[in-house]
Amino acid sequence: MELKSRATVCALLLMLLLLSHDGNNGGGTAMVAEARVCMGKSQHHSFPCISDRLCSNECVKEEGGWTAGYCHLRYCRCQKAC
Repeated sequence: MELKSRATVCALLLMLLLLSHDGNNGGGTAMVAEARVCMGKSQHHSFPCISDRLCSNECVKEEGGWTAGYCHLRYCRCQKAC
């Protein structure tokens, strides 16, 4: 009878160990949440967009706190963290 209760205790401990594992391969790394990105069409870049660098410079100059920009379908799209 003692063997059966010892096996039950071992099985319960193993189950607790498996349930407590958070799935991060033991590295101890923390989860990082990414910020949402808001996007909008540039107000001052009226000509067809051909360069991401120029678009980004225009977006940073605009009001609204834009931090970057890129060309999308020949339009300059600005982006910032929401």
